[in-house]
Amino acid sequence: MGQFDAVMGNEASRRTFLKGVGVLGATGVLAACRKNVDASGAGSNTSSASLVPIEQEPGTLKAYEWAGYDTKWLFADYLDAGYPDPKFSFFVNTEGALAKTAAGYEWDVTHPENGYVQDYVNMGAIQPWDTSLIPNFASLNPVLEGAGQIDGKQYEIELDWGYSAPLIRADMIDPNLDSYDYLFTDQAQGHISWFDTPWILQMAAISQGMDPNHSFDMTASELDDTKNYVIEKGQRNLYNIWVNFQDMWDDVQKGNVWATYAWPDAYVALKDKVDVQYIRPSTGTLAWVEGLVLRANTPNYHHAHAFADAWASATTGEKLIGTWGYGHSNLDIDLSKIDPDVVKVFGLEDPEKNLSEPLSYLDRFQPQRNAYNRAWNEVKASLG
Repeated sequence: MGQFDAVMGNEASRRTFLKGVGVLGATGVLAACRKNVDASGAGSNTSSASLVPIEQEPGTLKAYEWAGYDTKWLFADYLDAGYPDPKFSFFVNTEGALAKTAAGYEWDVTHPENGYVQDYVNMGAIQPWDTSLIPNFASLNPVLEGAGQIDGKQYEIELDWGYSAPLIRADMIDPNLDSYDYLFTDQAQGHISWFDTPWILQMAAISQGMDPNHSFDMTASELDDTKNYVIEKGQRNLYNIWVNFQDMWDDVQKGNVWATYAWPDAYVALKDKVDVQYIRPSTGTLAWVEGLVLRANTPNYHHAHAFADAWASATTGEKLIGTWGYGHSNLDIDLSKIDPDVVKVFGLEDPEKNLSEPLSYLDRFQPQRNAYNRAWNEVKASLG
């Protein structure tokens, strides 16, 4: 039984879940919130004695984000309340964000996939949230929010979710392959693009028949074999490795790229411009849940909670889905307002079916993450 199924067996949770577009990431339903006991923020690194009123905080929130997540409608309520514009900096991938944080880079909030939250906890970089300071938290899917808990403490406010899968030019390559092999096939020689992420290794392993769950914890020999396969295919078929999503969109639109690693936003951006399809392999699609984590000892404790509350609103969620095709955890979103094609392609009309195994395999903590990172760096070095 997968993580999703373990929780969805509870009928009350099932009904709550199906009200909205949330997705499971943990094996339990959110416990009742009670300050200093459970998910409301027990064990906070910022002690109550050190907290100051919001008016006495520095006020300019340092947000370490994905490119594009400085778009103001994502936190419109925060700005409308009169708080100053956050100061944004950006990371390419969460592996890089972890490394930079470990080296001493300062931020107040950042936005990792759920699978990396334990890494941040292990390095002592984050503290739990006090959900009583986030009014919209009551409207978030409790099953999804369970994914943000470690030892009963709410370390991540889960907000957006989606898939990592091939986007193809259906007029350039056979659209019936139904596999991550789109990212390695000789049929697209010279026209394949990868994102800069070790997940390319897992996608290669899945395309070669590995169980998607096992792809998160390969043995050393399996990882080495997969690395060599990716190097071979990359040297033969790769057009580029992208780090800027807009550059990737342009390459797909121009026909330079026929198959690329993509998130749902690429399909939404391109579907009315060129003949693209978003391929969620029926053998299992890698999926992610992500949200905001709070820096330990942040001087902007209250500002950070207000920022998270704005991100958690139904208005933000509705626009996020309509603009980028990502799911959102707020249960009050009206899917009838969303493009029906987007709802269908990403399975928003039936999240239980589309986000449970064996159709989707959720990101998770990987004890051997450093080995995956080393292997991926070797891949990139071999490709120049």
